Amino acid sequence: MLIFGTAGHINHGKTALVEALTGKNCDALADEKKRGITIELGFAHLKVASGETLALIDMPGHAKLLRTMAAGAAGLQGVLMVISAEAGVMPQTREHIHVCELLGIQRGIIVLTHIDKVEDPEFAAEFIKEELEGTFLAQAPVVCTAPPQGIGIKETLDAINQLVKSIQHQPLTPYT
Repeated sequence: MLIFGTAGHINHGKTALVEALTGKNCDALADEKKRGITIELGFAHLKVASGETLALIDMPGHAKLLRTMAAGAAGLQGVLMVISAEAGVMPQTREHIHVCELLGIQRGIIVLTHIDKVEDPEFAAEFIKEELEGTFLAQAPVVCTAPPQGIGIKETLDAINQLVKSIQHQPLTPYT
């Protein structure tokens, strides 16, 4: 089983993405529902094209919950870096990228959310790619989405399937 996680700034749509992909809302705590933020790690399963089940960890994006995010990110084979097209790369986006790099995560997908709230999603995607140059996500695919509306979910699944395929055919390099 491969393990992927969502990472990114608070309120950029990580939980909505997991729900759109799997049908499961990972925010189960009353406080999470009341406040509208992820507090604890959430877990869901996703069947991928190869037939394998992918474990998805929904990680919190609030700055005060960085330790929880880091605990969830340990051991990931891939990350879905969720970034709002409306807000762009924010402080927790950068922190989550650094945590992923420190943990040796080498593969990911940039999931650009809230594309329904911007005039030119393509421009937003190009701008964000420039912002991520020099990180492990520099060559990552970008998928434009609006998960609550179901926009870009098929394309996200396609990107996940491609990433899974590349992982299955290319072993991770050992830590040095």
